[in-house]
Amino acid sequence: MRTRDLAKAVGVPPSFLSKIMRMLTANGILDAQKGHNGGFLLARPPSEIRFIDILRAVEFEPDVRHCLFGLGNCDAKNPCPLHHEWGVLKASIEHWACSHSLAESMERRQDSKP
Repeated sequence: MRTRDLAKAVGVPPSFLSKIMRMLTANGILDAQKGHNGGFLLARPPSEIRFIDILRAVEFEPDVRHCLFGLGNCDAKNPCPLHHEWGVLKASIEHWACSHSLAESMERRQDSKP
């Protein structure tokens, strides 16, 4: 698939999507083919691509040390009002991302089509 076609389909700027696609390619999730019929394709079967792989490839790591209020000194010893809840949410996100693959998402999407 070409970046501009995917950008149009999902409603994001092509320049932003291009950056994401390069990150996914650099991390072995996508393969890029240049030329007239070029574009991007999955580098591995969807069943082998977990969401945690995608999140890490685009440098999104839910981190309990990141304060939701933007406080630089938020930690277990000096927690912000949502520090514990963010830890619970982060653990849930990480568990989900580690245990779900792209294939499962694709299957659910196919099952929901009329």
